[in-house]
Amino acid sequence: MHIEQVKKYVLSSLLCSVVMLHSAAMALLGATAADKGGARQGLFVISVLLGAIAIVGVRLINKLSALTPWLLGAIVIPVVVYYIVLWR
Repeated sequence: MHIEQVKKYVLSSLLCSVVMLHSAAMALLGATAADKGGARQGLFVISVLLGAIAIVGVRLINKLSALTPWLLGAIVIPVVVYYIVLWR
């Protein structure tokens, strides 16, 4: 395996893990915090945007098209967190 490919894998995994962690944290904060002036909805939107940034960043690092059906995956983390915290 070439060193350039290893660099892409490492950078992609770091980007995904760090940004997705922040996405999950924003979703958890929005689900557990008191709703003050629409903060819950705002944190949910920020969480979805962070997930989309992670997916687009990984796609761009690997020189692929940024528009992909995988962008729908950005909604998964906030929805799962909201389900676990609010409806269970």
